[in-house]
Amino acid sequence: TGWIHISQLSKKKSAINIKKNSIIYKSPAIYSKPIAKLEIGRLLLIIKCKNKWCKIRTGGYSGWVNKSSLWGKSKKNL
Repeated sequence: TGWIHISQLSKKKSAINIKKNSIIYKSPAIYSKPIAKLEIGRLLLIIKCKNKWCKIRTGGYSGWVNKSSLWGKSKKNL
């Protein structure tokens, strides 16, 4: 347990990729066009989520990632 000053916090939602070679897709379906592969530990900014998918942005890429590949706040909040 520890303390973080409020000036160090952000209201932007983010997550970390926890699966090797997770794929960013163009739309929220495994049959859509793959855009990029993600390394474990990659920080992702979350734009929005629906059902089992989250739209993310990272390193100049934007697309959809399966929620099961993400670690962040509780899965209900993503």
